[in-house]
Amino acid sequence: MTSSLAALAAACCLLLPALSLAQTQTPAIAHGAAEAATPAATAHEAPHEKLSPSMRPLSPPVRVNHPPRRLPQQAAPYARPAVRHPQPHAPAHRQPAMAAPLRAAAALASRLLPRGQHGDKSPRLTVLACADGAPRHGAQGALYLVQNPGNQLLLGEAGVSHAVRQLRTPLLLVLASADCKAVNTARSDFSALPLAEQRTLLSINVDKGGTPLSAQLDNLDNQVEAAVLHYGGEVEAGRLSVIGAYYDAAGQLGKRGQLVVTSINGERDKATIARLLRQRAVFNAATGIGTPLASSSH
Repeated sequence: MTSSLAALAAACCLLLPALSLAQTQTPAIAHGAAEAATPAATAHEAPHEKLSPSMRPLSPPVRVNHPPRRLPQQAAPYARPAVRHPQPHAPAHRQPAMAAPLRAAAALASRLLPRGQHGDKSPRLTVLACADGAPRHGAQGALYLVQNPGNQLLLGEAGVSHAVRQLRTPLLLVLASADCKAVNTARSDFSALPLAEQRTLLSINVDKGGTPLSAQLDNLDNQVEAAVLHYGGEVEAGRLSVIGAYYDAAGQLGKRGQLVVTSINGERDKATIARLLRQRAVFNAATGIGTPLASSSH
C-alpha cells in the first residue's frame, strides 16, 4: 500500500510540468492561428472597406498663382524697348561764359576772311575751346565749335579734323581763357581725383609752380604747336591757318574784353603777329610767305 502511494506521487510529479507547459503554449498557438486567418479575412473584406489616410500632411500644399493663359488672338503686342538718346549739349549762345569770346572770334574771322574768299556753304572758322564735362563739337552758326577740358587737340581731334578736312574751314582758332578749370586744376596735385579725370589732365603740360595766367598761355602754345604739326600739310599748302588767342576778360594782358592773338602757325613774335594781322596774311605765315587764301571749291 505504501509503495503504491509512492508510485502515484512520483507519477503526479512528472505530469505537472508537462501540463503547465501545454497551458503556456496554447495561447501562442491560438494567436498564430488567428494571425494566419487574418490576411484571408482582410483580403476578402478589402473591396468593401473605405480606406483613410494613415497620417496628416506635414505642411499645407503650396498654391501657385499662374498668369492667365492668353489665346493667340489675345496675345499682347510687341513693346519696343525704350531707347534713351543722349541729351544734346547746350549751344554756344546758352553758355554765358562762351558768348563774348565766340563773338570776338567770329569778328576776327570776318576781318581775316572777306566774304569773297570763302564760300558760305560751310563754317568759315573752327574754334577749339575749353569746357567742363564731356567733349563735344558741332556747328554753331558761322563757326564750328569743338569743346573739351583744357581745349586739347588730343581730345578734340575728331571734331577738328572733321571741320578742317571735311568742311574745309580755313581758320583754326585755339581759344583760351581764365575760366578754364581743367588747366587751373592741372597746376595742382590732382592725384585724389578719379582716374578718368586724372587721365584727362595728364596731357595738359603746364608748370605746377606757375601762375594761373602763365599756365593758360603755356597750354595755349602747346595746343597750337600740336595743331600745326598735326595739320602741317594743310598749313604748308596755305589752306589752313592755326591761330592761338586768349580772351582777356579781366584785363590781365591789358586788353579787357578783347581777343589777344598770341601765335599764328607757331609764330609768337608780337611785332610779326601784328604785321600779319594788319596785312591779313595769316596763311602759311610760319614760313614768312603769307600766302592769301585762294577761293575754295566745294
